[in-house]
Amino acid sequence: EGWEASPYHLAVQVGSRYEGMLVALPVEHWPTWADGSASTLAQRLLELARHIKPGQVATSKRGPKVKKTREWVDGAAARAHVSTARVIEASKGKRP
Repeated sequence: EGWEASPYHLAVQVGSRYEGMLVALPVEHWPTWADGSASTLAQRLLELARHIKPGQVATSKRGPKVKKTREWVDGAAARAHVSTARVIEASKGKRP
């Protein structure tokens, strides 16, 4: 107790183990609870959940947002149009 589990990471843990079981074991070797009722499966999952290491599925808390200072530009300068031809012409004179 005292920690929150990430549902995504729990699903990944359960899903990866289940897929491995499906690949590695033939159907006749599957545990008896695998084809039982939903309540049987839920009880088995709760038993397994008691052995989970919290660090594997714990949620990570985000820190506070860092306020960034904004550099302001004069509105007239920000909206000013400069023709591409003039920019190209000006850059030709600056090259060595």
